[in-house]
Formats: sequence, C-alpha cells, structure tokens
Amino acid sequence: MLFRPEARHAHSVARLGTINLHRPVPLHLLTAAALGAVVLVGVFLCTAEYTRKARVSGYLVPDRGVLRITPPQAATVLSREVSEGQSVRAGDVLFVLSLDSGAAQAGEGIAQSLAERERSLSQAAGQQQQLLRAQALALDQRVAGLQRELDQLAAEARLQNERLALAQQSLARTEALGRDQFVSSAQVQAKREETLGLQGQQQALARQRESLHRELLSLQAQRRELPLRGEVQQGEIARDLAGLKALGLETEAKRRLVLRAPSDGIVSTVLAEPGQPVAPGMALANVLPALTQMQAHLYAPSSAVGFVRPAHAVQLRYQAFPYQKFGQQQGQVLRISRTPLAPAELATLALPSTLTQGAATEPLYRITVTLDRQTVAAYGEEQALAAGMQLDADVLLERRKLIEWLFEPLLSLARRV
Repeated sequence: MLFRPEARHAHSVARLGTINLHRPVPLHLLTAAALGAVVLVGVFLCTAEYTRKARVSGYLVPDRGVLRITPPQAATVLSREVSEGQSVRAGDVLFVLSLDSGAAQAGEGIAQSLAERERSLSQAAGQQQQLLRAQALALDQRVAGLQRELDQLAAEARLQNERLALAQQSLARTEALGRDQFVSSAQVQAKREETLGLQGQQQALARQRESLHRELLSLQAQRRELPLRGEVQQGEIARDLAGLKALGLETEAKRRLVLRAPSDGIVSTVLAEPGQPVAPGMALANVLPALTQMQAHLYAPSSAVGFVRPAHAVQLRYQAFPYQKFGQQQGQVLRISRTPLAPAELATLALPSTLTQGAATEPLYRITVTLDRQTVAAYGEEQALAAGMQLDADVLLERRKLIEWLFEPLLSLARRV
C-alpha cells in the first residue's frame, strides 16, 4: 500500500462535484417537431373561421304597432272600463270622459228639460192606454146592449109573425063568410084593416131590427179599429220619445265622451284613472292589436350597416333577461332603412342610453329584425316579450377563413396592382 486510506479517500471525492455527460436531442426530431407545429398552424388557419359582427342596440316593437288611446280635447276621466292585460274587441268601451266646457255645463239644463218631456210623454202613453181600455169597455157594453135589443126584436118579430098568420087566417074565414052573406062587408073591411096594421107593425119591426143591426156593425167596426188607433197613437208617442232620446244622447255626447277600442287586441298599458284630468293628445292607454308579433328595431351608425343584408343572422341579448343566465336569442334581418334617422327624430324614440349619447351628433339607420321566438325560457317558464324592452345585438356579417383575414392586405394590394 503506497498511501494511507485517508489519502485515497480524499482523492476519490471531487471538490467541484461529479461530471454528468448528456447526449443532445437528435436534430431530426427537432426538425420534425418544428414542421409539425407549422403544419398544425397552417391547418388551423385554413380551417378555422371568423365572423365579423356589427354590434348595435335597440328595443322591441310590435309588428302591427301600438294603438294609443287619446282624448280629442281636455276632459276628466269619469270611469275606466278596462285593466292591463285585458282582451278587448273592437267597439268595447275603454274610458268615459266628462268634457270640461261651457257647452257641457249648459247641456245639463237641456238634459233636465228633455228628461221632463220624456216623463210627460211616458205619462201620456200610460193615460192613452187607459183611455183605450175604457173606450174598448164602453164599446163592448154597447155591442152587448144592441145584441140584447136585437134578440128582443127577433122574439117580437116571431110573435108578430104568429099574430099576422092568425090574422090572415081570420081574414080568410071572414071573407069566406062575407061571400056567403053571413057577415057584413064592414066586418070584412075591419078585419082587412087589422091584418094590414099587423103587416105594418111587422115591417116596422124589420126596419128597427135592420137599423140596430147596422148600428151593431158600426160599433163592432169601431171596436176592431180601436186597437189600431191606439197603436198609431202609441207609435206617435214612441217616435216622440225616440226623438227626445236621440236629442238627449246628442246632448250627453256634448257633455261626455266615450272612448272605444279601435280594433281587437290586448290592453298593454293603462295610464289614466277615474277623476284624473287629461289633456288633448295625452295617452290614456295602449292597445296591442290582435295577432301581434314582436320585432326588434336596431339602430346602427353608417359604419356598421355597409355589409348588413336581409336574412343575415342576428344574436339578441335582452336587458330584461341577462344573456349570462338565459343565453342569447336568435333572429334574422328583415329590412334596413335606406335613409338614416335624424337626431331630432331619434329623440322621440325610446332608444337605449348608449345610443342617445351619440344620437345628438350622428344619424342612425334602423334595422328591422324578426325574432325566432316570442318568448324567453326563464326559470322553467316561458316569459313573453313585451314592447319597449331594450336589447343589444350582434349582426353576423361575413364569415371568412383566418388565412383570408391574414392575407387580406396582400390580396387587396394584388388587386390594386
């Protein structure tokens, strides 16, 4: 042993640590990885697409518009006959107004006078009916009395006929005895005179019976005509009453105004209550026509409408239903206005605040969008969309490959050259 163990141990431990030799990655693997990355990037650029969007804002409107119920002049609401959400039909009464005018106050006295005349005519109609009933009763009694007299005359006529028959038989016997000289000629003459007297009485009874019969027919005719005369008189009174009622309605129309529904629909908003004074043109209620569908009216600057075309897809985000929770809704562009709306026109619209700030300096184009759905699924229920809801939207313009967007400057330069 030339050295001690300590010396050998000291030589076996390096002061600077051990040396590890690693072979580098082969160059062909690095080259393959780089080429693969380039291919993947190229495939991504060639297959991936990008859609350019125009971000605009707007609000919902009914496609058939909103019917605004307004008074023609200053008035006071007397009664409200409808409530929000109620279905109405054309002609249904919505509001009854009291007109605030001097003519309306003067019409109060006219209405009272007309009411008194109407009561008088009603009383006259009742009295006329009572008079007709009394006349009918009197005629019935007279007809019954004449009928009894005719029956009595008929009985007397039968007795007279029997007396005349007996007298004629007695005359015949007397004449036979006179021819045989059993009685004198004076007795025969007396018997003839008696027979002639009975014949005269018979004719008088016949004349009297005929006169009573004519009178009975006249009374019966009057009795039949009595209801007709009553109807004529009642008709005249009814016409007078109808004229008074028409005049009363005309007077009432000068004092009151009835607002009716112009068409079938649903009352969406009620803005007036009984006792409230209203001014001309003030909206009392809004009515959505029947079968109304909601549309979106979007307002975009000229920089955003250059490539917007009908049938372009639109993604809608209602402010009432946050898209983070309820998602985006779909629609399609229906039409684009050819001329922009001036700032003065935009000021009358219910535009979102993001548009009203810029509307003072820049006109906007209106884009009408049809909705794929008229409701939004929220918390397990279908929530109906309401007119005036504000929204933001993305109009999907053109879809291109990423490589086309990347080389667009070169392609445009090549086209110019």
